[in-house]
Amino acid sequence: MELRQIEYFLAVVEHEGLNRAAQRLYVSQPALSQAIQALERELGVELFQRVARRSLVLTPAGTLLVPKARAILDGVVAARDAMSRARDLKAGSVSIGTMPEMSSDAVASWITSFRARHPDVRLDIAEAAGVRALCGEVVAGRYELGFTTRPVPTESLDFVQLGVQRLLLVMPPGSPAPPTGRLPLDALGDLPLTICALAQRENDRVATALRDVGVEPRLIASMPNRHAQLTLVLGGGVHAFLPLRMAVQARRLGAVVIETDPLVSVPFGVVHRRGALSPAAEEVVSQCKATLDTWYAAIEDLQAEGASLIDAADAAYDDVHRAMNPAD
Repeated sequence: MELRQIEYFLAVVEHEGLNRAAQRLYVSQPALSQAIQALERELGVELFQRVARRSLVLTPAGTLLVPKARAILDGVVAARDAMSRARDLKAGSVSIGTMPEMSSDAVASWITSFRARHPDVRLDIAEAAGVRALCGEVVAGRYELGFTTRPVPTESLDFVQLGVQRLLLVMPPGSPAPPTGRLPLDALGDLPLTICALAQRENDRVATALRDVGVEPRLIASMPNRHAQLTLVLGGGVHAFLPLRMAVQARRLGAVVIETDPLVSVPFGVVHRRGALSPAAEEVVSQCKATLDTWYAAIEDLQAEGASLIDAADAAYDDVHRAMNPAD
């Protein structure tokens, strides 16, 4: 059974005959009659009783088919409308995966401008245990987008770089800070550190950076997530390397934040399956990049005026958020 046959059947019912239905459908009457006869043969029943040369009356079987046929066409129209809304970013959903190094709360802060512009698009965000698990979920189609640091452990995915994650040293409130606000990595000595247990890639990056300057990391606490890390640091006696965005939050809570020399950093972005993304997913990536680019540009401008990295990031954070979310 073809959709065209259903449309033709209902047109004959609504216009009470072949002639007017053919005119409405812009097809010839013989072509319309042949289509109805083909539908009857396929269903094995007569749908119309021919009572005059051009007059048709529904048979009992035809009468039963009318509500079913209308339900089919209504479903098709509803499906087309849904797809149209998805294309226009009025509806639909985007499944997003994150990993410990690209935590869901960070991603949530980057997509607030998307939410303001497209409130009816559903965003489903879940965290994977690590980069391999994340990429596996993207390959399998369970996530349309995956936020991750580089490198990406599969060649079957495309990677869109969004920025460079910079890790700053976050110290307990009241800790002595160097006059310049910067501390050479090789001056850390046996500084006690706490790590996020799941953020293995980030932990390896910090450990490698320290060992490259002759410092053996002194790890005294492994925490389940970044917020637990920060809570431990704020309690005193332990330090952590945290991303710039979270370092801003930490300083606002009283922590002392230090920029190391050299800075520990790693590129990050979004992975997705090769081929076209849905319009909503494309817009999520675009808005995330716009938010981050605006923040980075504001930081660079303030640093050019003499501000430190953490001062510039802190000063720019709220202004950038308001600018990207005018409805807030």
